[in-house]
Amino acid sequence: MRQIRTQITIAIVGLVLVGALLYSQSLGLAVSFTPAPGGTFVEGVIGTPHELNPLLFSEYAPDRDLARLVYAGMIRLDSSGQPAPDLAESWAVSADGLSYTFVLRSGLRWHDGVPLSLDDVIFTIGLLQAADYAGPADVGALWQQVSVAKLNATTLKLTLPEPYAPFLDHTTFPVLPAHKFSGIRSGDLSVHPANESPVGAGPFRMERLLRSEIGRPVEVLLSANPYYHGPEPMLSYVRMLFFPNEATAVKALLQGEIMGVGGLSNLAAADLLPESDYNIFSALLPEYRLILLNQQNAALTFFRDKKVRQALLAGLNRERLVDEALVGQAVVASGPILPGTWAYSDKLRAVDYDPLRAADSLRAGRWLLPENSLPGTKNYVRQKNGKQLAFDLLVPNDARSIALGQMAVEDWAQLGVRVSLKAALPATIRDEYLEPRRFQAIMVHLSLQRTPDPDPYSFWHQTEIESGQNYSGYDNRSMSELLEQARTTPSSAARARLYRSFQARFMDETPALLLHYPVYSYAVSRAVNGVQLGPLLQPADRFNTIADWYIIIRRVVGAAASG
Repeated sequence: MRQIRTQITIAIVGLVLVGALLYSQSLGLAVSFTPAPGGTFVEGVIGTPHELNPLLFSEYAPDRDLARLVYAGMIRLDSSGQPAPDLAESWAVSADGLSYTFVLRSGLRWHDGVPLSLDDVIFTIGLLQAADYAGPADVGALWQQVSVAKLNATTLKLTLPEPYAPFLDHTTFPVLPAHKFSGIRSGDLSVHPANESPVGAGPFRMERLLRSEIGRPVEVLLSANPYYHGPEPMLSYVRMLFFPNEATAVKALLQGEIMGVGGLSNLAAADLLPESDYNIFSALLPEYRLILLNQQNAALTFFRDKKVRQALLAGLNRERLVDEALVGQAVVASGPILPGTWAYSDKLRAVDYDPLRAADSLRAGRWLLPENSLPGTKNYVRQKNGKQLAFDLLVPNDARSIALGQMAVEDWAQLGVRVSLKAALPATIRDEYLEPRRFQAIMVHLSLQRTPDPDPYSFWHQTEIESGQNYSGYDNRSMSELLEQARTTPSSAARARLYRSFQARFMDETPALLLHYPVYSYAVSRAVNGVQLGPLLQPADRFNTIADWYIIIRRVVGAAASG
């Protein structure tokens, strides 16, 4: 018995000594955590894919999301809108701005392991140039003017008939594999069987596409591309689940069925902010809302007066519009070129809400209030030469636009400007009002997603007044000349200087009333790390940094640094 007690005592002492030794050794060690490859990220997408062939440049966000992850172009655009290498490792532009020469990377492969060559690029351009190309008409018209020359196995020369500085943006087109689409007519791209199992050269490749009983895509599984020419993704898989509306997608997020969902409405984003399990990332969208003033309407000649336009903007409380009508999920617009892009000027004079300055400006222009008139009364309307400062404001008949319009009417009423609010179906705004110029003032939403180059020529140049997109009829020769030069100058530095001059003149002339830039809100589970959201040229750009996203974290024990 005594022997057993002795053995137990020795064992306990041994354990204590071993524990003390391990503890003393641990004092010289450091524990850290590092990202590890693996894991599956589950994205909830509001909407359903409509067009699985990316060369048709679908307007639907789910199509663009898939294209961003599966396909690659000759070049890509970084977060500021500047060209960056993708399949092409380099390019050069001739001094006259007519020729663009690209050098393809070596060792490129498609998702299925087949070598990707310059012949695939030329094949894809041929589809864009075909007379029966079924994508956007302006895309086809542009490429039909481009001459294509293969200089050697990796070098391609594209030649334009005249200088067009935004052309590099158009070389981001997704390259299609000739071995999958060979022999097809361009007009049949949308129905080709290869669309169901797309093969690209992007960071992820398609593993499966699941459809519902009625044929609607409900889920896509993507795996990391082992042949990808860019940074190797940390994630092993990306699952995309498609939801018919925002409510079902947010419910899935809250129940843990998905890990991220983007394109949230202002109210949904605000509701999720208090939730501790999610990060809400926000970025400006390449869009803005503005009010166009019809300056070609003979009955509204006061819109041609710069002081009147300036007063209307200074008398509009745009901060209130954003805070109240948009729940703070927008940014007051500071200029006609989007912040964060390479052409944006950060030296523009801010136009703050200043009703006193607005009233002074109108008085200086001889727009006077009737004697003894009081705010809120029927006769509180400024006049000049017997003509009242009054007009109709047309807005889309959705709740948000009507709320914004009503606030504008209230602000201008305090200034002595009588505005009548009118509403129309959003689907009719373009064809029934903008194109025929059948409006006095109109609130519109301008999207630049299809034109990442900041070139605003179409909206403000003189030649676009009659039948183009200069719907307000703004006619200014000096500003048109700046836009002409910026469109034909190949140097991005020179173009940036020209666009800075254009923006300064725009803010002084106030040809339209800029309201706000919408914000894209993206909710992501805190279990997902490395997510960053920079300026977006389109919502699919939220995946620009997906190679850095990770879910798995590895514990690493190593020697502690000595002091």
